This record gives sequence, C-alpha cells and structure tokens, in this order.
Amino acid sequence: MQPVESKRIFQEHGVRYTDRRHAVYTGLSKTTSHPTAEELKYLVSDAGCEVSTATIYNTLDLFCRKGLVRRLLMPSGGDRYDADLKEHLHLRLEDTGEVLDVPLDLAETLLKELDHKVIAQIEARMGVGIERLGVHLVGHRATDD
Repeated sequence: MQPVESKRIFQEHGVRYTDRRHAVYTGLSKTTSHPTAEELKYLVSDAGCEVSTATIYNTLDLFCRKGLVRRLLMPSGGDRYDADLKEHLHLRLEDTGEVLDVPLDLAETLLKELDHKVIAQIEARMGVGIERLGVHLVGHRATDD
C-alpha cells in the first residue's frame, strides 16, 4: 500500500498519519493470517520498519477504536487482528491457533440456512433488537487417520 493511500484512509477515520502507523496498517492489510500483535511486529520488521511492541499495541488499539481494523478476541488470549472489515466468518483452529476466513459463498449459504424466526423470538423474549449476526466456527486440521 502506498503512503498516499494510507494517508487518505487515515484522514477518513480521523487518524494522524505517521510512517510507523502506515507500516503497521500496510503489514496487516497485506496478510490474511489474522496475526497477533507480536506476529504483526515481525511482519512490519521484515518489511524494513522497526517498531516497538508497545507501538504495535498502541497503534492496533487506535485502529480498532477508529474502525480501521477489527480485533478477534481469542479465548486463550493473544487476540488476533483483521484489516478486512467486510462482514465475513472466521474459523478458529484450536490445534494450531490459526484463524481462517470462511469462503464467502459458504458463509452466505450458512447464514441463509439459519431460522430467522428464532432470531425474532430472541428479540421479542429478551426485548432487544439484533442488528447483525456473527458466527464463530471452531475446529481443527483434518488428519489422515
């Protein structure tokens, strides 16, 4: 990603541009691996920008608050981050710790199969309005056994 594009995106989200923020955002935008802050630090470093761990965490926190990236909360800690803000489903592999994007066509099929009457019943019984639905899939790598 070119700095001019980052500057535009940052301006739209009310984030001041710095070279380090550009490096962090570019590193996260270039990967689909949903890295932890520590993994992102290595990605940014490998791209030629030395950034402290504290800067990575502070930048990710800012980006999350400003709506530039999303934090994927992991039950065991080590939250992961995603720059893809389109609605999509994730599959978390417990055996490897990976987080994968579910193919869009399969995610759409899964969500269409949900009984929307049940969602309406939840809203009525609990006195809430459900704005969107998120599904978090958990699995493991298939073995050859």
